[in-house]
Amino acid sequence: MAKSAIPATRSSRLELPLNATLRLPRGRCGSLVRVERGTVMVTRQGDLDDHVLGPGDEIRLPPAGLAVAWAFTPAIVAVTHC
Repeated sequence: MAKSAIPATRSSRLELPLNATLRLPRGRCGSLVRVERGTVMVTRQGDLDDHVLGPGDEIRLPPAGLAVAWAFTPAIVAVTHC
């Protein structure tokens, strides 16, 4: 009997000082970015909107394309991807 593969998830917490920018890592299945502290703006290639996220907010990123976070305040973001 064949077992279906469930992708393993990896998570990292990233600290961003005021006005820091960060190229957000992507997994082959995409990523979930969650703000734990502070305020960040996430901009994505091909998305005309910029997304301002505060504590508890999250955004799902597709596996392809560039995405960047910019810290409006000192921040901690958690990035989970498979």
